[in-house]
Amino acid sequence: MAAMDAPESILCCNCGVTIAPNQLNMCMPCLKSKVDISVGISKQVTIFYCRGCGRYQRPPWISAELESRELLALCLKKIRGLNKVKLVDANWVWTEPHSRRLRVKLAVEKEVFNGAIIQQQFEVEFIVGYQQCPDCQKSYTEHTWEAVVQVRQKVKHKRTFFWLEQLLIKHNVCDKCINIRDQPDGLDFYWPTKSLGQHMVNFLEGTIPIRHKFSKKLITQDDRSNTYRYKYTWMVEIAPVCKDDLVILHPRMCASMGGITPILLCYKVSNLIMLVDPITMKRVQVSAKAFFRDPPVVACTRGQLKPFVMIDVEFPSDPDEKVSAGKFLQGEATCMREDVEDSEYLTVTHLAHQLKPGDTAAGYDLKFANLSEDVTVRLKSRDPPEVILVRKTFPHRKNRAKNRKFKLKQLKKNQMETESVNGGGTKSKRALKNIERKQFEDYEEFMNDIEEDPDMRAEINLYKRNVPKSKQDQKKLAEKKDIDSDEDSDDGFPEIDLQELIEDMGAGLTIGEKKLKKPVDTDMKTDMVVEARKELKF
Repeated sequence: MAAMDAPESILCCNCGVTIAPNQLNMCMPCLKSKVDISVGISKQVTIFYCRGCGRYQRPPWISAELESRELLALCLKKIRGLNKVKLVDANWVWTEPHSRRLRVKLAVEKEVFNGAIIQQQFEVEFIVGYQQCPDCQKSYTEHTWEAVVQVRQKVKHKRTFFWLEQLLIKHNVCDKCINIRDQPDGLDFYWPTKSLGQHMVNFLEGTIPIRHKFSKKLITQDDRSNTYRYKYTWMVEIAPVCKDDLVILHPRMCASMGGITPILLCYKVSNLIMLVDPITMKRVQVSAKAFFRDPPVVACTRGQLKPFVMIDVEFPSDPDEKVSAGKFLQGEATCMREDVEDSEYLTVTHLAHQLKPGDTAAGYDLKFANLSEDVTVRLKSRDPPEVILVRKTFPHRKNRAKNRKFKLKQLKKNQMETESVNGGGTKSKRALKNIERKQFEDYEEFMNDIEEDPDMRAEINLYKRNVPKSKQDQKKLAEKKDIDSDEDSDDGFPEIDLQELIEDMGAGLTIGEKKLKKPVDTDMKTDMVVEARKELKF
C-alpha cells in the first residue's frame, strides 16, 4: 500500500496554532522569537564629519548631502556583519535637531535551517563625531600650499572683486581652496595642488578680461631619487576698466574697428569689454588680448559722475527713424546740473528709453572736467561733447539697504597684513576705520548695481533676506506706504521678483553647515537600497 499522504495542516509545537507543515513544525512568529538574525550586526556606529570642508570619512573623505544615497551607502558600509544577511530595505528615521544622531531603519532576510527564510526589521544609530580631514589640517599649518593665484586690479575700488566673489561662489570654484587672503588691491587664493590653481586661472579667463604670468620656485630637491618640489604662482591682472567708465581708445584700435570714435562708454564687463558710443550708437567689444596690446586710457571713472536733472527728452516717434542699438535708444536730452545754477545743456544720449522729464541721471560734465595729458593727446582736434549721460539714478529712494529683499553670500577671507604709513608696526585705528568705511561704501554701491541691473542678477545667486521688524517699524512703514507710493510709482525703479531669489537654508538638523530634512519619501527607498547594494556588493 502506498505511503499515506502528509497531513494538510499541523499544530505548532510551541504555541499550538494550526500551520502548514514544515521541517521545524513551528510557526513564523515563534520562529522569529526563537531566532534573531540580527545577532552579530552592530547597532551603533560612529561616523566622522569634518566641519571645515563638510565631508565624511569613508575613507577617503567624500562630500555627501544628508539623507542622500551617497551618505546611505557610506553608513551601510560602516555596519559590521551586514554582509552575512540580505538587505531588503533601508530608509532614514527622523531625529531631533540637536541630537547629532542619524538613524537608519533596515529590513534584512536570512535563511535559517532548511528553506525557512526570516525577515526582520531593526534600527541602527550613527553617532556623528567631529574630526579634521588631512586637507583641513594642512590649511592650519604654514607652507602647505603648492600654488597661489594673485589677482590684482589697479583701480581705487573693489566692486570688481565683489562681483568676482559672487561668480566664484555660484560655480563652486573655491571649494578646495586652502586660504583666501585679502590684499589692498586684490585677493590671493592658495591651493593645495598646481592643477587647482590652473583651473581657477582658466575660470578667470572665461569670466573677466585678464592677462597672467606664471612662475615657479624650487623648494626642495632630491638628486638621488630625481624628485623636485616647486611652488607655483600665477600673477593675474584684471583690465582696469569698470562699468560706467569713460575710455579713450588707442588710434590703432580705432583704425582696426573701422574708424570708430575714440570716446566710448563702458556699459558691461565680462570676458569682453563692451563699449558704446552714445553719439553714433555704435557698439564694440574689446577682448583682453586687444586691450593689453593697445591699452585705452580711462578718462573718467564713476567717482567723477555729476547729478543732472532732465528738462526734456525727445526721440523720433516714427519707428523707422529711431536709432537703437540693443537695449539703447538714441535721443536728445535737455538737462541741467543740480549743484550748478544756470547750467543748461543739450546733449545726445543713449538712454532715451529710460529717461523722461523730471528724472535724474548721473553723467560726466566734460566741459569742466580736468582731463589728463594722455586723453588730450589722443583726442587731438576732436571736441568731446559737453555732457555724457551714463545712468539713471533714483535719489528719492531712501533706506535702500534696510528695505532690500535679497542678500549675498561671501567667501571666508583673512584680513590683509596691514603696515603703518610711516613703516613698521600696524596702522592706526583711524586708518583702519577709513579702509572699512571705503569697503562698506563700495559694497553698498555694488549692491545698488545688482538691484538696478537685471543682467547682473541673472549671472549670480541671490538669497532671500528675512528682516525681522518690530511693531513700531511696521506702523511707520504703513504710514509711509501711502505717501511714498505716489512719488515712487512712476520713477521706473526696477523691482526684484521673489522668483529670482533662492531660499538660504531650510529647517532641520544642523551638522556643520548641512541640514537634515524630514524623512524621505517611500518612492525613493527602492532606489536608495539598490545604490547601497552596489556599494556593498551584495
